Amino acid sequence: MDSSTEELVLESPHGLDVVTEVLIAVASGRFDVRAPRSFDGSAMDVLAFMVNATAEEVGLLVATLDREREDLQRARDQLVLAEKLAALGELSAGVAHELNQPLTVIRMITDLLRSKPNATIAECAADLATIADASRRMGRIVDSVRAFARGRSLVVESIDPIAPVESALVLVQEANRQSGIRVDRDYQPDLPRARADADRLQQVFVNLLVNARHALESSTTTSERVIHVGIAAQGEQVVYTVEDNGPGVAAEHAGRVFDPFFTTKAPGSGTGLGLSVSHGICVDHGGSLCLEPRDPVGARFVVRIPLEREAKRS
Repeated sequence: MDSSTEELVLESPHGLDVVTEVLIAVASGRFDVRAPRSFDGSAMDVLAFMVNATAEEVGLLVATLDREREDLQRARDQLVLAEKLAALGELSAGVAHELNQPLTVIRMITDLLRSKPNATIAECAADLATIADASRRMGRIVDSVRAFARGRSLVVESIDPIAPVESALVLVQEANRQSGIRVDRDYQPDLPRARADADRLQQVFVNLLVNARHALESSTTTSERVIHVGIAAQGEQVVYTVEDNGPGVAAEHAGRVFDPFFTTKAPGSGTGLGLSVSHGICVDHGGSLCLEPRDPVGARFVVRIPLEREAKRS
């Protein structure tokens, strides 16, 4: 008997009671308990042997499943990171442009202040305020990029439900501007806090916003290109909607949009992992991501995430 295995000893002399206790222990997750054997070949000895063998096999199976679950989680984390890096690569030009604008402002005002060496602080107050505003804007952009690129396991905590959406919008706003896309926000006032990983949710919304932009860029309609982002509390969840007035999702593709590696984009234009990874992130939160019909045209994706417990509404 292995030194880590505990032989069950009961006050009752009845062998069936011992076997029952072993089975109860196994059912409760203890796989190191064994029934004592007499090694006399009796029916009870054989039964004890079979129960002990079952306990050992179940323990080995559970240990194997635990290892496989850990391996699967690591693989999923790697897919999440790979999709992040792919999206960040696509957004890098826009992010660089976003950073260049405030940097240009700071450089111009700095050169201007150098030309006025005798100016007082009061006389330069407006220029210094502009530099401070530009610095804060750069800080927001850098924080959004850093949060998006961060590789870590799911960390669920109390968050402002608006924060991950706004962080995502910071990353895509330059690309939207270049594509002539307007973003409309419709946020319910006084939203309760949610239970979520803000960085992971930011990835979900970046993916949905990038997909909406791609759909609008491929649209042949002459109407204004618009992405609508809504946030509202419904029951025990915060509900996000990301919708566009593009061509929508073809009926034959609607049932497959969350399948891994499924994409309707041209070869080399997408990994086919974005929506699948996003769906997995929402499920990991105890929520959901679904595609809903939009009338008359376009696509609407709905994300549902649990509210913080004390903030849940009836």
